[in-house]
Amino acid sequence: MGAKLRYEASIVREAELALLNAPFEARGWDGAIAAVAAATGSSGAQLIGVGGPLVIPLNVVVGNFSGPWHHFSDARLYGSCNWRINTVGPQGSIQHEQHFAAYAAGHVTADYDDAVADLDVPFGCQSAFLIDADRLVGLSLLRRQRDGACDADTLGRFAQIRAQAARAVRMQLALDGEAAEMMLGNLSAMASATILLDRHGNIAAMTAAAEPLFEPGRPLRRDILAPRLRHREEDRLLSAAMARLLAHDGHGAHVHQARVGRGSGCLAGGWNLYLVRLPAREHGLGFDAHLALTLKRHVTN
Repeated sequence: MGAKLRYEASIVREAELALLNAPFEARGWDGAIAAVAAATGSSGAQLIGVGGPLVIPLNVVVGNFSGPWHHFSDARLYGSCNWRINTVGPQGSIQHEQHFAAYAAGHVTADYDDAVADLDVPFGCQSAFLIDADRLVGLSLLRRQRDGACDADTLGRFAQIRAQAARAVRMQLALDGEAAEMMLGNLSAMASATILLDRHGNIAAMTAAAEPLFEPGRPLRRDILAPRLRHREEDRLLSAAMARLLAHDGHGAHVHQARVGRGSGCLAGGWNLYLVRLPAREHGLGFDAHLALTLKRHVTN
């Protein structure tokens, strides 16, 4: 028994170390999530981000599944039918099969149930690291019939591992934020009102000249960490443009240009908006700069 306990402790520790090293290694997150699955005796695991222009801006799935993998990237399956996403609790809490069943009992979940049956992942648990009204980043265990439901030992290991996973995600966010600040270093002395946005649609960094754009009478407002245009239709078009540009890899010319600042108490004249896709990094969680948003006052001749 002592040897078994030492082995279990060692594989949990390996998963924790893999997570802490993930922000610093090529394909580190793939290996770390695989280590989480192995340490908890699960067939697979998923690190996911939901919300923002792309709906699913982050989706790292590893494991041995029996069905079609496209279910994991189908945005339709992350709506009200999904009893995993919709049982997410307060940041740091853990949900498992009991919570899933309670949600499914009161909602129409047939579409997600079919996908779960295809993949053979009826069991598991989850926890959110970063969460606000519109977005979340969290980790899930995906367990097949042969793995069984989460028992106290599985939940205990997951609780221990998720603490390091949350720390590693915050580290990745901090590192990518520093990189974005460095990207803007040469622009800070300029009059350019530029905001760098990550893959989740959140602000990664911005120049000092961009800060007044969020004041009353200016075109932008803050929605937690995301910049939004005050005019609803303009904001809808901007969100669609962001999703379109983020779908590209960042190589080549990908630019969106528009006139914004209509109504909503904005100052007369409006602004010219330029949205540019930046080159994509191969690794990471999407917290690095993916888009550059620049606004300039419209000048009439």
